[in-house]
Amino acid sequence: MAAECARADVREERRVWHAQRQPRMRQQPYRLVFLDETYVNTKMTRLRGRSRKGQRLRASAPFGHWKTHTFLKVFS
Repeated sequence: MAAECARADVREERRVWHAQRQPRMRQQPYRLVFLDETYVNTKMTRLRGRSRKGQRLRASAPFGHWKTHTFLKVFS
């Protein structure tokens, strides 16, 4: 068990969560919002791809300008 679980302020927050917040969430589930966060890094761009037989694949990929893009998806 984590040491902070024994602290008085943490115990009080847990009591409030069980006594007040959880029952309210069960009564009004339509108010809940869930966030899903993910990312993509341009260093992970594929170097090869596929195309139909007889057709050349034309695409571009960044080179030398590595960046990370973060995406958030909201479910309500």
